[in-house]
Amino acid sequence: MLHYDRIGNGEKLVLIHGFLGDCTIFNPIMGELQDHFDMIRIDLPGHGKSAVEKSSYSIYDYVEAISNILKKERIVSATWLGHSMGGYIVLAALQKKTPSIEKAILAYTSTSADTAEAQKKRATQQQNIIANGVRPFVDNVMPAFFAPHAQDKDIEFAKQIGYRANENGLIIALEAMKTRQDQTELLNTATTPILIFEGTQDNIVKPINTDNIVVQKIITNTGHLGMIEEPDAFTSGIKQFLL
Repeated sequence: MLHYDRIGNGEKLVLIHGFLGDCTIFNPIMGELQDHFDMIRIDLPGHGKSAVEKSSYSIYDYVEAISNILKKERIVSATWLGHSMGGYIVLAALQKKTPSIEKAILAYTSTSADTAEAQKKRATQQQNIIANGVRPFVDNVMPAFFAPHAQDKDIEFAKQIGYRANENGLIIALEAMKTRQDQTELLNTATTPILIFEGTQDNIVKPINTDNIVVQKIITNTGHLGMIEEPDAFTSGIKQFLL
């Protein structure tokens, strides 16, 4: 079973990190939220303290692994919050009509499948990790996750988390993202309340556009890691949406 922790009291909130993250990526928002939410933070395979237990994972395999944790914790209804790749997992869970999802928060993510160009880039990243290791890869890509005005300490915080991932975990995550389904139509027709966080200076994913009335959007003046760059705006948005 994947590593996870459980912090706080109140409504159930499942926190799913993205590629190169782990559960501690949410540390900047925990203090503000723990009095309002019972939060389950999960390390995905090969990230943080979670081992890689299979030779490959699809996005749906991640959904199943998270659902197993919620069953163990006897959680039948919760809001699932997914950052980046975690957002792909939340969308897949919505597609599979996972019973435990009451509401969804998509943070700095996309509903689109990878283009051929994006798939090629992920394949190159896989080869770079195999050839050079995790640390050089993290040092190379992490600054692009942040807005130009981001603080050095925030970038270093994210790098330290990225260093804890292992090569296999990153390679299988890249493969899962490379082969994921397009979920644009799912979002356009969803009936589950959904909140989207979008960064004005996020160069990692394209903005999500929809006319679906159950979908709300909050825009932050950040890059791809808004919960680190602007934790107050991020927590305020969550509380406004859920409370």
